[in-house]
Amino acid sequence: MTRRRGKTPLLEPGCIPAPGGLLDWRDAGHIDRWPDLPCVLCGSSTPMRSHHGEPLHKACADSWIT
Repeated sequence: MTRRRGKTPLLEPGCIPAPGGLLDWRDAGHIDRWPDLPCVLCGSSTPMRSHHGEPLHKACADSWIT
């Protein structure tokens, strides 16, 4: 397995939250101020990004895992 130096991992360690649990979006890397892109789940524009960099609202992600 190769290690990437100086870059954060794509996934945070730990399990996916149980249904009804909330995702942790406190990291500033989840906000991309420019440009707003359409959310992959609902289609309206958002500056938020998932752990993989996809445009995604926190509320859409929380409802998707439940």
